Amino acid sequence: MSAIGLAPHNFLLSWIAIGLACGSFVTVLVARIPERKGIQGRSQCISCKATIQVRDNIPVVSYLLLKGKCRFCKVPISMRYPLTELAALLLVAVAVESFQGWWKVLAWVVFSVLGLALAIIDLQTHRLPNVLTAWLFGLVAALLLGDILANHHADRIKMAVISSVALTFFYFLLNIISRGGMGMGDVKLAASIGLILGYINGSSVIVGTFCGFFFGSTISVMLMATGRATRKSQIPFGPFMLLGAFVAPWLTPHLVSIFL
Repeated sequence: MSAIGLAPHNFLLSWIAIGLACGSFVTVLVARIPERKGIQGRSQCISCKATIQVRDNIPVVSYLLLKGKCRFCKVPISMRYPLTELAALLLVAVAVESFQGWWKVLAWVVFSVLGLALAIIDLQTHRLPNVLTAWLFGLVAALLLGDILANHHADRIKMAVISSVALTFFYFLLNIISRGGMGMGDVKLAASIGLILGYINGSSVIVGTFCGFFFGSTISVMLMATGRATRKSQIPFGPFMLLGAFVAPWLTPHLVSIFL
């Protein structure tokens, strides 16, 4: 049985479809939000500008059927599209199998999907768009409020609010100390990370923050060691913050059991 009480074999195809659809939505956000374009309307081939037909817009499946090429101009389609869709599918599957209750599952799915979009955009542009960080916080807050009202979890709201404020203030101090090296986009993202991790488990906020810095420093050292970056290179930190947040709910219980 899945964590939300649904038999996996009965709903497997539905969740696969939802996960892949979320991934397709992420690719739209990544392509349009940095360009300040609306998310409505049909997608186009980035090479020949031909409108992509519905049959060619099925996540992963269409990519395989088209052998990774545009139907019209035959220009290769980047592998990042199916990989993004598969990553979203994995994140949705983890949420469904790991959390109790529809509201919490939906909150984590929204956090994962929008977080994935933010991570990719930050890697590509070194920016975390305000519109996405605002939507992330608003939607997660609304869904967690739904969980509070539906399941009488009012006791968790205090830790969620404290965690959100504390983590935001922590990254704001880093922004000041680093003189902008830690961007304000990271500060705004911290509000959502603190909110959802604090709602799940207060210890997860500490673990998620530590993991974010651990991942970030490890990758930075590897890039410098291979000559792909220098001490002066600007490496986006948002993806590491989100990666730390993604692993924190599952890593925290193990760390607590080890140290306590």
